[in-house]
Amino acid sequence: MRLSLRDIQSRVGGTLVGEDVYVDSICIDSRKATPGSLFCAIKGSQVDGHDFVAAAANAGVSAAVVTRQVKHDLPQLVVSSIESALADLAKSIRATFDGTVIGITGSVGKTSTKEMLASALGNEFEVLKTEGNLNTEYGVPKTWMELMPSHRFAVIEMGMRGIGQIRDLCNMSQPEVGVITAIGSAHIGELGSLEMIKQAKSELFESLPSEGFAVAPFSADLEYLRSKAACKVMTFGKEVGADSQVVRSHVDVDSNETSAVLSVRGIEISIRIPAIGLHQATNAAAAMLVCSELGVDLEDAADRLQRARLPYDRLRSVHYRGATILVDVYNSSPESCREALAVLRATRATGNRIAILGDMKELGNLSVELHQAVGREAASIVDKLVAVGDYSREVVAGAKQVDANIDASAFENSDIIVEAIRSLRAGDVALVKGSRALKLEETLREAEVDLV
Repeated sequence: MRLSLRDIQSRVGGTLVGEDVYVDSICIDSRKATPGSLFCAIKGSQVDGHDFVAAAANAGVSAAVVTRQVKHDLPQLVVSSIESALADLAKSIRATFDGTVIGITGSVGKTSTKEMLASALGNEFEVLKTEGNLNTEYGVPKTWMELMPSHRFAVIEMGMRGIGQIRDLCNMSQPEVGVITAIGSAHIGELGSLEMIKQAKSELFESLPSEGFAVAPFSADLEYLRSKAACKVMTFGKEVGADSQVVRSHVDVDSNETSAVLSVRGIEISIRIPAIGLHQATNAAAAMLVCSELGVDLEDAADRLQRARLPYDRLRSVHYRGATILVDVYNSSPESCREALAVLRATRATGNRIAILGDMKELGNLSVELHQAVGREAASIVDKLVAVGDYSREVVAGAKQVDANIDASAFENSDIIVEAIRSLRAGDVALVKGSRALKLEETLREAEVDLV
């Protein structure tokens, strides 16, 4: 969307300093600035964006939004709060859109489901979607700034770090459809309990209009989620009774695909998903259910879904000197770790099965308990376990609760992973998984694993 700085001022308030110019996108990182964009000088805990206005100007941005005027000839809109200004801008753009807005959140699976749904609904000219995982109070306005007249749907991913955040994102985007992919323990360290996580995630359903609809996992949390929605609630999952049920599924590690048969409101449909993991079949079931309710032909949706571009750093296989490595280094939670271990269990191995597990972050007081639980899960699957990070000893302790003689080692430093990878033999299958803070992708590259 192309807007003048004065037009933006009329939407968000503030004082215009310098000439009126046009902008066509939002930039929140001067290192990623592009010509014609609007740089937002956000002040964080470590850096202040006002210090990078000149760098953004040198990169070609047309203007900046600031909370204090910076000595530079770049046009600036001075506001009291950049966050509030962006929220007002997003809401004003959303008000001009007469298509359907779908909000997606969840402890795991939201980005993959968002990509599948966006692909299944139509081509890039028809569907506005959150790029990557820009699902915050900054990323959602950035997405709305990309709105074009040809868009018929908007698929908005919504992240959560605390109570009220999803409600704020819904206030910007006014979704008519809401999808919760899962309620799990990610961010439990910040919210304190699963009950609080349920409360935070359910803000999406609370925000839906009565004429809209909600899509929820067929799980123990279903009745709670139903109680939060004033609209129709439909379900997806592997369980009989789900409106969109995964009837059967199969993972093909070599081709990095998962095939599945779904029963979507009684209609059987075969799909191929460009990702591995039985959990991806349930994500696809959620996406196809939304398509069905919106009147999209399911055969067409299934055909488009298989061409979805899922994030490369989610679970996928790479070949390494005759061995297979399952790489999942974007993030880690107890739920996603169990899903990855299930793929490791299902993958054919003529050699050993090995799990190289890094810390799971943001688990708070449950860190010890949940790391031990993952260790117990791994013990029944692997021939060798390598745990890395601050809670590595807890992972090993959990494994030894199941098998006292298991080959399991704990290390605080991730450098050991290079050695573990280089020691793989032909026929081995290794899972490498951990939170982003460990930067395991860098360690894998050091071990000469081709991640492209």
